[in-house]
Amino acid sequence: MGTRMAPQYANIFMADLEKRFLSSRPLMPLLHLCYIDDLFIIWTHGKEALEEFHQDFNNFHPTINLSLDQSTQEIHFLAPTVLISGSHINTTLYQKPTDRYAYLHASSFHPDHITQSVVYSQALRYNRICSNPSDRDKHLQDLYQAFLKLQYPPAEVKKQIDRARRVLRSHLLQDMPNKESNRTPLAVTYSSQLKPLQRIIMDLQPILKDDPSLSQILGDRPVLGYRQLSNLKQILTSNYTPHDKNTNPGTKRCYKPRCQLCPHIYSRDTIIGPNHISHTIQGSFTCTSTNVIYAIMCQQCPSAMYIGQTGQSVRKRINGHKSDIRNHNIQKPVGEHFSLSGHSITDLKVAILQQKNFKNRLKCEAAELELICKLDTIRLGLNKDGVVGSLQNLNLISPILISPYCYSHLLVNCL
Repeated sequence: MGTRMAPQYANIFMADLEKRFLSSRPLMPLLHLCYIDDLFIIWTHGKEALEEFHQDFNNFHPTINLSLDQSTQEIHFLAPTVLISGSHINTTLYQKPTDRYAYLHASSFHPDHITQSVVYSQALRYNRICSNPSDRDKHLQDLYQAFLKLQYPPAEVKKQIDRARRVLRSHLLQDMPNKESNRTPLAVTYSSQLKPLQRIIMDLQPILKDDPSLSQILGDRPVLGYRQLSNLKQILTSNYTPHDKNTNPGTKRCYKPRCQLCPHIYSRDTIIGPNHISHTIQGSFTCTSTNVIYAIMCQQCPSAMYIGQTGQSVRKRINGHKSDIRNHNIQKPVGEHFSLSGHSITDLKVAILQQKNFKNRLKCEAAELELICKLDTIRLGLNKDGVVGSLQNLNLISPILISPYCYSHLLVNCL
């Protein structure tokens, strides 16, 4: 939970904890496996020794407490149930009492291969988990009925289940290396009218392959991928929370104890560009605001202004700029300026100019470009690295998104 690195940190911590604890034990499990915070062991030293082992583990660290679920016949661990049958260990499917087969409905607006893959992947999962073929077939029959209730075509469901059943279970239990691919992804918004697109790609691929330059750049046949079309919820609602008009406009400190951006906040509601044109800030923002266009200013140099945009929190984005300054990365304009003699990272000030739930990246870049042109931070400020990218993007941005002043001003100053 929390940051993306949290599971990795937890795994490293628990691996070290388990290694130190097990190395100190006189009695060891016959088998010890771990998946994040779930442990599976086979114990052969009696119940009392197991309970002592469990108690000592919980006493080994002040904040780690593990619950113990034990049995001499069967145990649930993640998706399977592990059970003892004579002198063998078998596995069967474990389903929670709350399981309602909540799979994708057949009427959902998705490509056909997605619904087919849902059936196949679930049947493949059953084949992998169940060690007894007859037990597997019983669970597959339940799965078949579940997909029929979701209005999947019976013939297609049977086809995908039979396809998964033919895969050898021994093959499924092996580690499969990731396949290396030299294929460029082609992402389009899904529509049922785009079904011929895959055939068109295959027909045109020989033309691209015969061209020496394109074949080297594009590699193998592109991978066709679909992005989700806006659904009814996304059309009727918005993730953007409007600011309270009664609060004072400008960027405010969040005052969180570990926030490293608070000391750099410029809290006034007006900024002056290098061309002496003022910009009034509408809305109230904090260090955690996302989907924003921001300005970086230097306390010592009034003309040293950089305007950027980010979809993540402004705190995370400014941390990247501060890293450039600390590492004296003079390839970046902000890092170059604050690495000048007599300058330091304490001279850096940050203000959020605008926040909006932009529909796509081009609209966000268009709004950023308009502010860059308004305050003239390309010719007089620090947006030197944005000239080429901005000009290249002009052909991709609808003229409606950029004011005539911005368009002409940019061309005049850059050329």
